[in-house]
Amino acid sequence: MELWLLFIPACLALNVTPGPDIFFVLSQALGERRFAGLWAALGLGLSYLGHTLLAVVGLSALVMQSATAFMVIKYLGAAYLLYLGWTSLRSASAMYLPQAQNSGSIGRIFYRGLMVGLLNPKVALFFLAFLPQFISQERGSVPLQLLQLGLVFTLTATLCNGAYGLLGQRLKRGLQGRERVSVYLNRLSGGLMMALGARLALVQK
Repeated sequence: MELWLLFIPACLALNVTPGPDIFFVLSQALGERRFAGLWAALGLGLSYLGHTLLAVVGLSALVMQSATAFMVIKYLGAAYLLYLGWTSLRSASAMYLPQAQNSGSIGRIFYRGLMVGLLNPKVALFFLAFLPQFISQERGSVPLQLLQLGLVFTLTATLCNGAYGLLGQRLKRGLQGRERVSVYLNRLSGGLMMALGARLALVQK
C-alpha cells in the first residue's frame, strides 16, 4: 500500500504537467473531429502499454544501449510528427471548423497517437528510468512488478491526456463558426506538431 501511495501521486504529478504528449493531444483536439483528443489519448495510452511490455522483456534496455537503434527510432518519430504538422498547415487555409469535425477517421487519429508514442525513444528511456525506482526484489517477480507499475502509469497518463483532450474540444467548440479562427486553429495544430517533431529530432540520448 505504501508503494502505491508514493507511485500514484508521482504519476499524476508527471502526467498533469504539460509536455509533448499533452501538446500532441491538444493539437488533435483543435484540428480534428469531435472527441479527437480522446482518441489520440487512447492511442498514446496503448503506446505506453507497448513500452511497458518492452521494458518487461528487456527490449527497451537493448534499444537504449544501441546508438543506432535510438537514432533510427528518434528520427522516424520526428519525421512522422513533421509530416502531420506540414499536412495540417498546408490544408489550414481551406479548412473550417464544421468540416474539421468530420476530417480524419477515429481509427486514423488513434493510430497517430499510437505511432507518436511508440516512435518516441524518450518514452522508453523514461520507463526504464522511472519504473525501477519503485521496484524491490523483496516484493517478488521484477517483471510482474514492472507490468503492474506500467499499467497504473498508463491508466493515469491516459486519464490526464484525455482530460486535456476534452479541454481542447471545449475551446474549439467555443470558437465554432468563426471561419478565420478555424484557420488559425488548424495552423496552431500543425505548428504544435512540427515543433514537437523538431524537439524530438534534437533529443540527445
